[in-house]
Amino acid sequence: MRKLNWPVLKALHAIYTKGSTSARVQEDDFIKYLMDQYGLISHKRGNVKVLVREDGFNDFYGQHYLQKYLHYTDFLKKVDVNTDARKTFTEDDIQTLMMIYENREELASKLVNVEDFSAKIFEKQGSKYLKKKDSVRNAVLKILGVTEFPQSSRELQWRLVVDHTHPDAVILCENRSFLKQTWLATELTVKLWQVGGNNIRMVDDIDHLDLKRPIYYSCDWDFAGLSIFCRIKAKLALRGVSLILLFPPPPQTRLPVDSFEHYSHWSVDKPFSGLPVSDFKPHERALILELITANQWIEEESNQLGEMYRYTQVRNEELKG
Repeated sequence: MRKLNWPVLKALHAIYTKGSTSARVQEDDFIKYLMDQYGLISHKRGNVKVLVREDGFNDFYGQHYLQKYLHYTDFLKKVDVNTDARKTFTEDDIQTLMMIYENREELASKLVNVEDFSAKIFEKQGSKYLKKKDSVRNAVLKILGVTEFPQSSRELQWRLVVDHTHPDAVILCENRSFLKQTWLATELTVKLWQVGGNNIRMVDDIDHLDLKRPIYYSCDWDFAGLSIFCRIKAKLALRGVSLILLFPPPPQTRLPVDSFEHYSHWSVDKPFSGLPVSDFKPHERALILELITANQWIEEESNQLGEMYRYTQVRNEELKG
């Protein structure tokens, strides 16, 4: 489902719990969508400034947004950030704040200037994002326990994780999307690490106790993502550990490799695009060959982590049988 901003989430929750809201969200595109396309919300008869729920709204909200709203509210209260509807947080803002909270000691001990912090942590928003969004910047500073960002910066690599006290497994993630959904660690009983790109040296820091657990890798199914998987697999093999590739369950959302802002392309002039065939199981090789032939890729974030995790476990058990 599409990500919303905090005022809209607050308004939807009020409609869910109270049946109506007078919040000024009627011009929001998602609110219009729920009104015009699905008829789940309408204007109150005689008062167009009030929105009321229609049949099916509570089921829709309960399925798609209730648990996320409760996670967000609990978190904002825990870090003492005001939860009133005047906050202009987006869902991605809140999820990123949750990831920052999980890694607050690491980030505070290696704090960089506001531009570098913004560019690296709010990576899709750019280096000026925190300068423009006071509410988000102030929340970051409060979570990190500092009054201001330093003026100068240094080149650092952070170890970004979402911990679990008794994990059944460790999931290494190429991108940060799943780490921002911090509740996934609890729901799946796993520890989440971001490891990808030039950050794979962080694999050397995995504790020997974690190495005793199954270790999975979640990535984009493109040449770059699968190449990184092979590099990490080789690193862990030196420590006697087998890395398990998370398999996207069907039906997969496959995109053309020339998608907007996608820069990884298959090497069609090389067998299996130059990837080491022995690093992949038969069903993984079959999917990769389909993607190479069709010149497509699968984005990591287009999958649900829990579904990938469970599907991969089932497929691997079938192979053992």
